[in-house]
Amino acid sequence: MPAVSRRLVLAAGCGLMIAPPAARAAGPGVTDATLTRGNASEPATLDPHKYNTSYDAAIIGDLFEGLVTYDAAGQPVPGLALTWAASPDGKRYTFHLRPNLVWSDGTALTAEDAVFSFRRLLDPKIGSVFAPMLYVVKNARSINAGTAAPETLGASATDPATVVLELDNPAPYLPQILACAYASLVPRHVIAARGDAWIQPATMVTSGAYTLESWVTQEAVTITRNPKYYDAAKVALARVVYIPTADPTSALARFRAGELDLQLGMPSGMVGKLREELPVEARLTPTLLTYYLTLNTTLPKLGDPRVRRALSMAIDREVLTAKVLRGGELPAYSFVPPIVTGYRAATMDFADRGPEARIAEAKRLLAEAGYGPAKPFEITYSHSANLDLRRIGVIIAGMWNRIGVVTTLYNTEGKVHFANLRQGSYEAAFVGWVGDFNDAISFLYVIESDSFRSNYSRYNNPAFAGLLGRAAAMENAGARAQLLREAEAMVMNDQPIIPLYFGVTKNLVSQRVAGWRANAVDVHLSRYLTVVR
Repeated sequence: MPAVSRRLVLAAGCGLMIAPPAARAAGPGVTDATLTRGNASEPATLDPHKYNTSYDAAIIGDLFEGLVTYDAAGQPVPGLALTWAASPDGKRYTFHLRPNLVWSDGTALTAEDAVFSFRRLLDPKIGSVFAPMLYVVKNARSINAGTAAPETLGASATDPATVVLELDNPAPYLPQILACAYASLVPRHVIAARGDAWIQPATMVTSGAYTLESWVTQEAVTITRNPKYYDAAKVALARVVYIPTADPTSALARFRAGELDLQLGMPSGMVGKLREELPVEARLTPTLLTYYLTLNTTLPKLGDPRVRRALSMAIDREVLTAKVLRGGELPAYSFVPPIVTGYRAATMDFADRGPEARIAEAKRLLAEAGYGPAKPFEITYSHSANLDLRRIGVIIAGMWNRIGVVTTLYNTEGKVHFANLRQGSYEAAFVGWVGDFNDAISFLYVIESDSFRSNYSRYNNPAFAGLLGRAAAMENAGARAQLLREAEAMVMNDQPIIPLYFGVTKNLVSQRVAGWRANAVDVHLSRYLTVVR
């Protein structure tokens, strides 16, 4: 789903003990204020292990917390774990929980809850699209594939307050992984008693700064301050109301009228105007975000790499970003954003060709694949129900028309759109991916063959998977980056996905809101915010 420094400063190196900053700034103070957040889409779920989009993650991040969390600047900091340390070889992490932790219902929160949560994230029956992020832990991949028992996971509770993670290879970015919403701890005692109903307002028990008060479909998700939270004294807001705002124009009107304190997203065609009219409220921030088209390679007509390449070559990314989006986005000729630290992205080999040369080559490729005026290539382009996304779809359909492609646009509600992608019920579809941490693998794992819940294209290239495997075992950073670049080059040649542009986050923040800080991961936990009416 999914923001000018995208560089995340890693909190823990090998053998380094991490603790909270000694002079941590005091919170804004408890108030009875309510924050209203426009959240772009109705959430599909509030289960940390089942969500699919950044819209769901925004709410989940307020309700649940992991061993590590984010600070207001989007940096990984101690969460439910007060300290942690890595072994000298970087393959063993020991986390020490905060003392006297409890769930929102007062039940003791222990290291066993962490072990349960990691096993559940990897359970193939849960179907988490983010499960591969935990593959750095021993046996995680096999457990997620259903070929190993959950008990074999390299995660253990050596005592009620200590969690140990054993890794296959050094992963200095592990704290960044554990700060993400999918790594949140979930209540095993409630899940055991309630099953799938545990996420309902009447039964949900949380580990984060807020609890779930109500969820009215297509109207609002309301959360309230959790008095049992370890840092409750620094949580200023008494209540947060998340409003689904699929229509950015309508959301803008509500923001101007004061009905929304925050709004995730703004009408693309109005970005320039809004930056002039609302210079304080309009916040544009570069992020680790790639928007792309995924192509269903299991379909015979899209199984032909010539067709996929033709579709990609026909898209004028410069026109799309400079004349359509006009919000600071950059044309994407690679999947990994070019600013990922310590990595040089592998770009498509036609990036330097002019638009007319690309069009001519795209027509030639389609003709070679058997398509032409007498037999035009037909494709259905899917996107979630959003006016800006429909606008992008119309533009791309027009670009494809230049090479004789006939496009049918199809839109559905966000959760239906992603369900269709997971089930393979689509031909071409618009999606975006936000890197969870500043490393190329945070993008490339998405299209690994056994990442079948996020590899919507069903791309299956053993050579690509082999390069990722070799890179995972590589201790030399430069050699590892080179292997990852070779892997990305394969994808850019095969084109199971078509990168379109690198995104920026476009948020509207009322001057009533204090505590908001722009950050590369575009995570803004409500616990750091307050509202002055």
